[in-house]
Amino acid sequence: MSLESRLDTWVKAGLIDQPAADRIRAYEAGTSKPTVLWAIAGLGLLALLLGIILVISANWDMIPAAVKLGAHMALMAGAAAAFWWAREQGRLWISEAALFLFAGLVLAGIALQAQVYQLTGPAWEAFLMWLALAGPALLIAGRTRLTGLAFVAAALIGPTVMAVEDVDEGGLWLLAQGAAMAVPATLVLLSFLLDGHRSGFRLTLRETGLVTLIGGASIAHFAWASNITGAQAMDNAVRLILPAIASAAAILVGRRQGFPRPLLLPMLAGPVLAFALALAIPHADHTASRLIGVAIFIAMWVAVAQGAAQAGWNGVFAVAIAAIGIRIFIIYIELFGSLAATGGGLILGGLLLVGLSYIWHRLVQRRTHAKSGEAA
Repeated sequence: MSLESRLDTWVKAGLIDQPAADRIRAYEAGTSKPTVLWAIAGLGLLALLLGIILVISANWDMIPAAVKLGAHMALMAGAAAAFWWAREQGRLWISEAALFLFAGLVLAGIALQAQVYQLTGPAWEAFLMWLALAGPALLIAGRTRLTGLAFVAAALIGPTVMAVEDVDEGGLWLLAQGAAMAVPATLVLLSFLLDGHRSGFRLTLRETGLVTLIGGASIAHFAWASNITGAQAMDNAVRLILPAIASAAAILVGRRQGFPRPLLLPMLAGPVLAFALALAIPHADHTASRLIGVAIFIAMWVAVAQGAAQAGWNGVFAVAIAAIGIRIFIIYIELFGSLAATGGGLILGGLLLVGLSYIWHRLVQRRTHAKSGEAA
C-alpha cells in the first residue's frame, strides 16, 4: 500500500486524526530521497562495472599471470586497508562492506590460483580453504548481517559440498560428514557466545542455524519413505554424534544466554531427534513407516508452534502451523494420488487446501490478538 492509502486507512480507523496525517505527509515529503535519480545512477555504475568486466574477460588470456595475481593481491590489500581505516573512523557500513569484499576476494583468489597454476581437485576443498582463510576474519570482526551472511555462506557451503560428494565413503569420512551436519547447531552456539554488541551478525548466525536445522529435519523425514538397512542406520548413527554434541552445547549455553526456554528443545534437540529416528533406525518402505514419519514431522512442528506461542514468537508460530498444514495436504496427495487427477479429487483437494488455509489464518489471527492483549 502507498503512504496515502495507509494514511487514509488509519484516519478512517481512528488510529490518527487528519492533522496528524497531514504532518506525516509533510515530513515524508521533506525527507524523501530521489529514488529515480539514484536508480539511474546505480544502473550507470552497473553498466560501467559490467563493461570493465567484459573488457578484462575478452583479453583475459593475454594478461600475464603475474599481473593477474598482483592485481588480486593489491585488491585484497586495499580491502583490508579500507576495513581498518573505516573501523578507526567509526564508519560501520564502510568497514563491513570492505570486510565483505575481502571475503569475496579470498574466494576469487582461490579460483584464480587454481586457474593460473592449473590446479584441480574436489570443489569442497576450495570452499573449505575459503572458510579457513576468510572465516576467522569474519567471525572476529563482523558486526552486521552483511558479514554474517558471508560467514554462514562460507561455513555451510564447503562442508555441505564435501558431505554430498563423499556421502558413500566410510570410516573417518562418517565423522567428517557428521561435522558438516553439526554446522547449523554450531552457528547457533556461536551466536550465543559472541559479543552482544554484534547483534546483526549474531542474529544472522542464529537464524540461519535454526532454519537450516529445522528445514533439514523436515526434509529428512522423507527418509521414512525409503529403505534404511542396518548398516546404513549404523553409519548414520555415527554421523549424528557430532550434531548431537553441538546441539547439546547450544542448549546449555542458550539457557544461560536468555534464549526462550520453551524453544530450546523444540528447535535444537527436536531436529536431531527427528534425524535420528528417520536415518538411524532400520526400516523398510511401507505405509506404516510413512505414517510414522508424518507423525514425527507433525509432532516436531507442533512442539515448535507450542514453544513459539509461549515465547511470543508469532512469526515462528505462523510458519509452524503452515508447515503442518502443507504436510497434511501432501498426505492427501500421497494417499489419493490417482484420485487427485480426477475432477472430484481436485475439488476435494481444493476444499482441503482452502480449509487448511482458513484454519491457519484463524490460529495465527487468534495468536496475534492474544499477544496484542498481553501487550496492552
